Formats: sequence, C-alpha cells, structure tokens
Amino acid sequence: MTLINKIFHKKDYSDIKFRPYVYIKPSLGSSALMMVVLLFPQLLLLALTKSFDSLLIVLASVMASMAAEFLYSSARKQFSFSPLFALIQGIVIGLLIPSTYSAVAIFFIAFISLLLCKYAFGGFPNAWANPAVVTVIVAYIVNMQAFPTYMLTGQDWQTRNAALYLIQKGGLPLLSSDAAITAFLNDHVFSIFGVVIPEGYITLLWDFPSTIPAFRFNLVTLVSSIILFSLDMMDILIPAIFIFFYSLLVRFFLPFITMAPACQGDIILSLLTSGTLFCTLYVLQWYGTTPVTVSGKVAYALSAAVIAFFVMGGGTSPVGYMFTVLFVNLLSLLIQVAESHSARKNIETVIVSKLNALKEVENV
Repeated sequence: MTLINKIFHKKDYSDIKFRPYVYIKPSLGSSALMMVVLLFPQLLLLALTKSFDSLLIVLASVMASMAAEFLYSSARKQFSFSPLFALIQGIVIGLLIPSTYSAVAIFFIAFISLLLCKYAFGGFPNAWANPAVVTVIVAYIVNMQAFPTYMLTGQDWQTRNAALYLIQKGGLPLLSSDAAITAFLNDHVFSIFGVVIPEGYITLLWDFPSTIPAFRFNLVTLVSSIILFSLDMMDILIPAIFIFFYSLLVRFFLPFITMAPACQGDIILSLLTSGTLFCTLYVLQWYGTTPVTVSGKVAYALSAAVIAFFVMGGGTSPVGYMFTVLFVNLLSLLIQVAESHSARKNIETVIVSKLNALKEVENV
C-alpha cells in the first residue's frame, strides 16, 4: 500500500458536509435575505409614525406577490417557487405606492401585473423588465390622481438653491425636532469647517414628507446601501456610476434648461426626493435586467443617468424613476445582445486559433 493510500485509508470520513464549497461572495439567497432584513426598518418606521395606510398597502402587495409566485410555480408543475424574492418584490411595490391608494386595488393590480410579467417574460430571474416597476406604472396609469405632483413649478427651478427655496416657501413641512438637531450640528460639527446648514435638510434626510413611503427615510436607505455594498451583497458599479453621472447632469446641465444660475443645480434635492436613493438601491439593478460585463454595466448606468435626467429633472418626481428603469431595461436588451455577440466572436476566435495551433503541431 502506497503512502497516499495509507493516508486516505486512515482518514476519518464521519464528518461529511453537503456544502463543502466556499463562496467568493455571498450567495443569492444570503443577499436576498439581507435585503429583506434591511427593508424591515422602513416598515418599522412606518409603524412608529403611525402610517398604517401604507403598511396595509405593503401587506396587500406582499400577499399579491406571493400569490402570483405560487400560482405561477404551481402551473409550471415544477419547483420554481421563490418566496424570498417574491417577498422583496411585494415590499418594494408597496413602498412605492402612495398611502392614499386603495389596498384592495393594489392587491389586484399587483397580482395581475406580476402574473402577466411571469408568463410574458419568465419567472425569476428571466424577466427583462423589473416586474415591480411594471406594477407601479400600471397602478399609476389606473389612478394618477392618487400620486403626488411635482413640488416645484418651472419658475421655482430658476433659484440658486431649489431645496432651500422649497423649504422657505413652506412647501416642505419640517419635523418638530428639525430646528434643534440642525442647531446642534451647526454648533458642534459644521462649525469646525466654518459651514452652516439651514433648517429643513434634516427633514429631507430623515423623514421627507411624502405619501410614498419609499421617498421618506433617506438616511435608513443610505445606511442600508453601505451595509449591502460593504458586505459585497450587491454590485456597487451601477449605482455609483448612476448617482455620480446623474448628479453631474443636475449640477451643470439642469441650469441651462431651467434658466437658473450656471452650475448651480441642486444635487441634494435631486437625490433626496423622487425616491432616487431607494430606487437606485432596490430597483435599478434587479436580477436579470442588467448586463453582465463591466462595459455593459457602465453603459447601462450611464444610460439610466441620462434618461433619469430628462424624465425626473431635478427631483420631486412621483413616478419618474419607474419610467426611467423601464426605458433602461429596454435598452439593456440591446446591450445584452451586443454582449452575447462579442462573447461569441471572442470564443470563435479563441477556438479557431487553438484548432490552427493543433493542426500545426500535427503537421510537425
């Protein structure tokens, strides 16, 4: 018996694991579970602020999402039920619907829309368009009056600081603790840098007064994004490029359109309204809707930023981000076709070169 055989012969195989592999990054299931955990504080804050109408809508959309997923997987007669992803979709849909919407209507709209998306595009993750986006757009078309309007008119955008103008004209109800927190930060933090922030920005960051829950808790969304990106549970490339390029467009090109002072577009207002942070984290790069290569993702993010700039403008848009994602999902199809063509061409080139090399060896 050889030395190797002796080693393996004496080895104890009593401790056998069904998952012997080590992931180079968190699994899809772990990432989805973390997303659910990080969405929970949004629901908790809705409960603490007594936003029970919004919670009822979230419950209705979750039930509709689960029912659509179960019915679709049952009809296919094979195991394809993805309750975790259905739960995420249901929560996201509910958070993107105004509290003034009928919960019963949302249940049927979400159920029918999600079911049609699954049959038309395929189940998770085969849909080329984000099913949650399609559902919210359908809800918007059915009852546009339930969604809030733009908080600033055309002339309002001509001011140097649109967010401050919105606050000063009374268009943004402030939190009762806004003044105290702002004073504390100015005295103990920003005074070090010689900077003073006006009242109202704490409200924008902590609880933006909107009937759409996803627009409200921007600070929670920021913390959630830091956790997801730092744990490598979500790709940071698309969100980072989108936020950076969209901010540049708002800062430098929006003033040319609104006739405002040059290079004075309000980035803060554009990021803290319209659900920009929430949708960038949970909606923009839903599974199966984005390209797979780095160049494809860059093109996807840049396209989304340009579309968002023309659709949402400088912020306060009620559903502009939904249409942005729908348009860029359509564009993503073309990007993915180009990716497939490029990959096929590269593979063919490599195979041909290898075959030619083998022929040369045989000839020798």
